[in-house]
Amino acid sequence: MSQTIQDQLQENNMDKKEIGDEEREKMMNAQNTKHISKPPTPDLETEEHKPKRKIPIGGIKMPGFCRTKSKEPCEENDVNDSGNTEVGTESLSTKEGEQNPPASEKSTTSVKELKEKEGRRGILNSIRLPLVSVFPRKKKDADVEHGTIVLASVETLEDATERNLIVNDDGMETVRLGGDANDGGDLPKPHPFIIFLSAARRNLFVSVASLLILLAVIVIISVACAGPRYVLLEPPLKDGKYIAAPTSCGMVEGILEDGGYAFRGIPYAVPPINNRRWQPAEPLRRIENCWSDIYLAHNNSANCWQRDSSGRIQGVEDCLKLDVFTPKVDTRNPLPVVVMIGAETLSGGSPGVMQPSSKLARVREIVFVRPNFRMGVFGFLAVEPLSRTTHPPTSGNYGLSDIIVALKWIQNNIHHFGGDKSNVTIWGHRAGGTLVTTLIGARKANDLFARAWISSGSAIFPGDELSKSEQMNDLFLNLTRCSDSACLRSKSAEELMDAVPVSWQGENVELPEPKEAVTSKKRHEWLVLDGSILQEHVGESWKKQDLKVKVVMGSTAQSGTPAKYLVKNATLESTQVDKIVTESLLGTMGLKEETQRRYNSTLKGLATMISDIRVVCPLLTIANWKINIPFYVRTMPRGVLADPDSDAVAILGSYTPRTVEEKRHIDAMQKLFNRFVWFGEVIQSDPRGAKRVLIVDQDVHTEKDYPNCDFWIKNNVVPKYGRID
Repeated sequence: MSQTIQDQLQENNMDKKEIGDEEREKMMNAQNTKHISKPPTPDLETEEHKPKRKIPIGGIKMPGFCRTKSKEPCEENDVNDSGNTEVGTESLSTKEGEQNPPASEKSTTSVKELKEKEGRRGILNSIRLPLVSVFPRKKKDADVEHGTIVLASVETLEDATERNLIVNDDGMETVRLGGDANDGGDLPKPHPFIIFLSAARRNLFVSVASLLILLAVIVIISVACAGPRYVLLEPPLKDGKYIAAPTSCGMVEGILEDGGYAFRGIPYAVPPINNRRWQPAEPLRRIENCWSDIYLAHNNSANCWQRDSSGRIQGVEDCLKLDVFTPKVDTRNPLPVVVMIGAETLSGGSPGVMQPSSKLARVREIVFVRPNFRMGVFGFLAVEPLSRTTHPPTSGNYGLSDIIVALKWIQNNIHHFGGDKSNVTIWGHRAGGTLVTTLIGARKANDLFARAWISSGSAIFPGDELSKSEQMNDLFLNLTRCSDSACLRSKSAEELMDAVPVSWQGENVELPEPKEAVTSKKRHEWLVLDGSILQEHVGESWKKQDLKVKVVMGSTAQSGTPAKYLVKNATLESTQVDKIVTESLLGTMGLKEETQRRYNSTLKGLATMISDIRVVCPLLTIANWKINIPFYVRTMPRGVLADPDSDAVAILGSYTPRTVEEKRHIDAMQKLFNRFVWFGEVIQSDPRGAKRVLIVDQDVHTEKDYPNCDFWIKNNVVPKYGRID
């Protein structure tokens, strides 16, 4: 019995050895065919007479079990992974030429070797299998011949064929052992999703690259869609000179000048004529008020009706137009905007020195806008017949409504001219400064500008009710002989201008006169508490709320100088100065000696005294309402005096300095203004308000206070006798 078992084991070992020799011969032949152009003819007789070889049940071909391209065969004592210890034991072989040990010893040794090899194979598989799953290799037809090892069993090849050999997608061949084999039938087709995953796995690089390209396209489209709203380039020039820009009421055409662009006379409100005389400004909303063709904004528009300092009358009623000067007509990288409000008085002298240019816009990289606005009797008349025609009843401050509508036009259109609507500075000079001071506290002007620069304005604002102002203005009605609005609107502009009382016209005030102590409360004021734009005193509105805009206020050292002292070669003797002071209200108040000690008896001393009482110190009292308002005083003279316009022309650069000192001063003044316009900063000022006064001479230096203002405030001269408009 034992001899029979031993013979059977020997026969199995011989079969396995023959199969191994045959497999090695096939591998060598396959390698040789790679180097021979014509494959050798197989020995048909030998193949036909070969004995049938046996393979184990469930035998598999594993491309990853041995190295497919290795020229060395697998070890003869390798076993399958089926986990069957008996089969593994039967598969063990001995080296060629060795004597077979006894069956009992061989069985024990085989089991130990099997366990050791399974342990080593488990470690190798744990390393190799993840790599195989991550980096799949293409299965070639030659792998079957070159790199596949077939494990033998006691079954014959015919048995394996009958049991339906199955080739899997991963290159492994197995024998179907179940009884549900579909003999002769087609294999079930895999799900399309499985096919897709298999293809993606085999083409991992292509799949990843396609995904990255798709993501890149999505990112590019997202960036393009989320780009700036306005990306238009600067429009082309027509005839090398004209350029067009859109507005909310139609296209306008400007002109190229000095490297910049000028658009002059663009309408911003409905013309205040006929029945719209003495009506608040109305924006251009209706199509009938706009234009279909391109609007030619080439020439200067006529100013509103006014009376200049010489008494000459000129202007038109259809005057609500504005000028735009810009370095570019481009919506990219918008620039700061400066709105210029200039007038010598509220009766006339507009725009005065406040006249920008295309060259100024190009050099400063700032967009300048200068609107016309109604003045005098057309802009500020408050009388009872006009109040009756509106609901709620009100009249006056029409000029303020013009500026508010112009600021709204800027908010809606300035980006088409290269301006930044969120960075608008409104600059008021002299009477224009008075209007800007008023608008800072007006609710209707909220969010229409971010900064305000006020130079040489007035500190006197209305505090009486509208009815009292209407009663004081009855003098004008008597001169026109009208008692209703229809009569007033039927008058010509010239008739209305001639009916304005002389006392309402701007006057060149000097030192306060003794009669002003009695009549100071009876002086005519153009601005009124209309209940619509101005609802309370400007000082009250400033004190009650935090200002939403940043403000800079200032003046020149001789800003209140009468015109007769500004003429060339004007002189005054000391005796003449002493006489003027003695005959003024100051002399009657017993302040002559103190004033002579503080101011010398010269033309410059007298001009400085008048300016401190009328302009500089009253403005400083307004600046003191808030601790964060810097206050500047230009002390550098333009000739003999620092005249009322010297700070404005220095900022605009509209006069040529004659000395090195003047050149340094102009540079300091322009840097002060430009930095405030661009960044809203005055770096020289003390944010705590301890040193808020900026003395602008050749350079800028700070002081705690301005000389002599405390003296005038203490004696109730300031701001009581300040200039009205």
